[in-house]
Amino acid sequence: MENLSVSFSSLLSSPELQENGLPYWLFYLLLSIILLLVFIAFLCNRDLRQKISYALASPRRKFERLRLQVILKREEEKKNDLLRRLGELASLRWPNLQEIPGLPDEVKSLEEKNSRLQEKWHQLYQEQERLKQEKKKLLTQAETSRDLPEKREELEKNISILEKKRNDIQQEIMATDELLVPHHETIGKLIYNLRPDREDLDYIYFQIDSIKNKIKENQEQLKKFLG
Repeated sequence: MENLSVSFSSLLSSPELQENGLPYWLFYLLLSIILLLVFIAFLCNRDLRQKISYALASPRRKFERLRLQVILKREEEKKNDLLRRLGELASLRWPNLQEIPGLPDEVKSLEEKNSRLQEKWHQLYQEQERLKQEKKKLLTQAETSRDLPEKREELEKNISILEKKRNDIQQEIMATDELLVPHHETIGKLIYNLRPDREDLDYIYFQIDSIKNKIKENQEQLKKFLG
């Protein structure tokens, strides 16, 4: 093919053609022949075709690979959330499930602590609301009593104290929940693998099964782009 290109170039640069001029039809005929030879060489060269095809498809493959990786990460998070829900449900409603050899004392202790904290939080909330209502009544009253401003100030102070206590308890509840997460996930995995026949768990089983099938399908597709 290189010889053809050289011959064609030398043909065009010959003095005779420069004097007499090359007919257009001959020029286009030679050009068509060269292009045809290039096309035939391209069809015969499999490696070249694969390289060009891969180069053109590379951005699309990269985008699809990233898209699948994002989907897989999101589906894994959903699956773990469902397993934690399953574990939490099992440990709270059926602490004596035969399928669980026995909840660790640490889990029971943390859940009992969480229940106490939540109960205390609600008590503080109710007390805070009561004080807010009392303050609201004082604001609607005429300032006929000298000690009225002092009462308002004291109420505001107590409301602020209760708000701070509620926030502190809320932080403790969140910290306890974080400690319970790995335990609930472990229990959820155990329950899911054993799959005790309980009607109120069937829907969670179904959701986890569906997500696991999606994860498997996306993993198979991802292998094609990584291969």
